[in-house]
Amino acid sequence: MEGTLKLANGSVYTGHWHGNINECSGELIFYTGMSNFLEFLTDPVVKDKIILATYPGVLNCQIDENKFESKDFQLAGLITQQEWINPANAESKLMTTFQKNNIPVLTGMDTRTIMKQLLKTGEMPACMSTNQLNYVNISDKKNKSEHLQKQIINPTGKKHLVVIDFGVKNSLIRWLVQFNYKLTIVPGETTAASIRKINPDGLVFSGGSGNPLHWKSYFNEYSEVAKAYPTLGFGLGHQILASAFGANIAKMKWGHRCFKHPVIHHATKLVYMTNQNHGYAIAKYGLKDSGFKPSFTAVQDGSIEGLIHENYPITTYQFHPDGKNTKLELLINDSFSHQLQQYKGENIYA
Repeated sequence: MEGTLKLANGSVYTGHWHGNINECSGELIFYTGMSNFLEFLTDPVVKDKIILATYPGVLNCQIDENKFESKDFQLAGLITQQEWINPANAESKLMTTFQKNNIPVLTGMDTRTIMKQLLKTGEMPACMSTNQLNYVNISDKKNKSEHLQKQIINPTGKKHLVVIDFGVKNSLIRWLVQFNYKLTIVPGETTAASIRKINPDGLVFSGGSGNPLHWKSYFNEYSEVAKAYPTLGFGLGHQILASAFGANIAKMKWGHRCFKHPVIHHATKLVYMTNQNHGYAIAKYGLKDSGFKPSFTAVQDGSIEGLIHENYPITTYQFHPDGKNTKLELLINDSFSHQLQQYKGENIYA
């Protein structure tokens, strides 16, 4: 069956339609990676996004739930150059899973041409359909927490952290548990008073999907509680914390969406490869008034990748830890652990 991809600027591309539904819509983003595809598709950041996969062999990916970043596939639809041939072991293949989850796929697409257009015009809303539908405007939705009630993980951990969930990744939870933290995961709507009742040692603002300004009504709560405890922020959590203190947010022409994005650490001038998936960034203008200063910047475009608050123990990162105990991940935890010890008035040994 023939299907079409229609972009917000009116461009239309045709391919072969696979799926149990006849249309979907969302922001069209691209993924250029040759690996880590399951992690990307299950990342809450890609919730309701249409993904253009530039590597032609993505449909050969085997299903391994140990690699999932959330319990479900998050994307709205997939665009690929690869044609689909039903294999003998179809149950373990990606396309079969898409069909079971009502995620449509357009195969045989001219991904090179579509990619060149996105690089020129930027990421934009789009529709996938089996019909010639008129373009419908897509709103940027606020992501909902998977943890609608308080959840405790690793209850015997030495330090107790509250993880504020805007779309937390499984890899972040695993990474924190590696360092023997007790975790209480709460929804993004949790008030400062409720967090104080938990009496944690520190806070973690998780990553997630969408525009951080969707959480603007909670900014006073977030800034209040972040001033009271050592605080980490990752991805969307990094943007929300900065915004809560008055920093400005900018929509990127195209996002950083790969597992090897280079950033430079200002303190050491060392370059690290990082896992990123975001379409918004902290703007440089007005940053000084927020009390934050940059700690990391992107090598390729100079965008802000990390922040340190000058008056409170708050550190944030646009990138995400993978739980592989890289030098950068150890550096992040060492710095945070030091802040936790200072907060409790413990002796610190070099």
